[in-house]
This record gives sequence, structure tokens and C-alpha cells, in this order.
Amino acid sequence: MDRKISFADVQKAVEEAYEQFKSLSEGSVDPRVADTADADAFGISVVLADGRFADKGDADTLFVLGAMAKLPLSAVLLSQNPVSDLVKKSGHCACCCHGGKEKSSISLPFGRHGIKAVSAVEPQGDREGKMKVISDMLVGMSGCEPVFDDGLYEKFQAEIAKADVVGQLENSGYKLMDSADLSVDIYVRLMSLKMSAKQLATMGATVAADGRNPYSAEYAFDGEIAPRIVAMMATRGKHFIKPWMVLTGMPAVRSFAGGMLAVLPGFGAIAAYSPKTDDRGTSVKASKAISYIAGKLCLNVFSSARVDVEK
Repeated sequence: MDRKISFADVQKAVEEAYEQFKSLSEGSVDPRVADTADADAFGISVVLADGRFADKGDADTLFVLGAMAKLPLSAVLLSQNPVSDLVKKSGHCACCCHGGKEKSSISLPFGRHGIKAVSAVEPQGDREGKMKVISDMLVGMSGCEPVFDDGLYEKFQAEIAKADVVGQLENSGYKLMDSADLSVDIYVRLMSLKMSAKQLATMGATVAADGRNPYSAEYAFDGEIAPRIVAMMATRGKHFIKPWMVLTGMPAVRSFAGGMLAVLPGFGAIAAYSPKTDDRGTSVKASKAISYIAGKLCLNVFSSARVDVEK
């Protein structure tokens, strides 16, 4: 049985979450963004699949996407590849049996899976062409051009040089579909992009609406791949996502810089931002706010009841 709520219920849940958690002081700002982030910033944005929205606090403050850039990257890969082929390219067994996962002993300052994902994007060997494909998807999903953080990009480049990331990838046998140098550079460029909670929530609402941007009414991608994107969100990051999914039932992604996004198909998306993170890199205020709103409105991807927001 569907559960009907009013838009006023959504607005109230956002207001309550903001008021309840705005004074929290737990966590610390990641050193890579400490010189640009306001430690006290806190913003929440809920964007429904039909375009209605509820914002509170610093919902328009820009923050670094970090690994959340994998969301539009996933949409590109699923648009370019049958899912069975994509599973094989990821180094897993396409038959879904146990084992078959590609192993590697390399140690990088950020996830190697994002680098591999970039390497699989077409066109191959074309730095600008590959970046444009991903950027176009990001703009189509969010409805805006992101801001590039040059300072953070330079910090990432220093980490890359210090850890000899390109050398490790080239000499380890870790399989990439494009050159290590090109793939690493594009991935850190994506991680250095900045968006607001409102823009991020719009991106999530596009996924929730089967690829249709709720404001432009244009399709960023084929609706058939939307469930795959949500599934990837729900299975990424074992130390974070498993307990989070049990607690909230909301597929989510996060950034070391304090952003977080949760998506419920058919309903919309909740995004929140606060730069103070816990020891696992999860924003304390953002995670608590999203968890509160999801619980208050009974939003859960595993629930048999679909939540319908009345007009």
C-alpha cells in the first residue's frame, strides 16, 4: 500500500533536521579543504522527482564533490556499456558467482576504482573528449556547470607525485582501459569539482526520476539504467554503506569534504553539507540530517510501501 504524505511534511522534516543538528560540533574538517571551507556551514536540500524542493541553511554553498563524482561517471559508463560488459571491465565475475574479483596490492591516496571507471569511458586516448562526455552528463543531471577548485587539484597532483600513483598503476599489472596518466588526471579533476547541496540534490532527483531532470524536463540518460545507478550507490564503500543501509535504507554517496546525497527512486533525493567529518570521512551533521529526514518520512528503498507526496 502506498503511503501518502504532504509537501508540508517534507518541509517540516527538513526544518526539524536543521534545527536539531545545526549546533553539533563533532568532527573535523579535512586538511585538504580546511583553508577554503567554513567549518560551521550546514545546508540541507530535498528535491522531489517532480521538481518541488525544500532547502534550509547553506544549501547554496559550494563544496568539493570528491568521490561523489562517481555518480555521473556511473551514468556515463552504464549509458555506454551493457551492464554485463561493465561488470567484466570492473574486474569482477560477470556470472555473479563468488570470486573472480581482480586483486591488486597497490596503495593509492584515493580509490583506484574511480580511476578504472574513468579509463573505461569512451573515447579512448582523448583527454578532452573523455572529460567532455562526463561533464556533459554531470550538467545534464544537475542542470548547472560545476566550479573547478584549482587549489585542490594542485594538492591532489602533489599527492599523486608523492605516491607515484601513475607508476604504481603502470607497474602493478592493474588493468586499465586507457593510459594511467590520462585516467588519473581526469579522475582528480572530477574530484576537484564543486557543487551545492541544491545542485547535488537535483542530480539525485534526476536519478530518482529515471533520468529526467526535474527542472529542464530533459533526459540526461535512458531511464532503464537508473535502477543500476541506485544499485551501485547502495553497494559502494563497504565500511560506510552496509551499516548506513541497515540504519536508513537509503542508497547514498558522500564526499571527504562534507557533502552527502541519498536517493529514493520515485520520490527524489536528499542532499546535505557540513564540512566536519568523522574518522571515516562522513559528515556528522549531513549524515544525521539525512537519516532523520528519511526516518521521519518513512523513506526506505526496502519498504513495500511507496511514498507519494501529494500535490
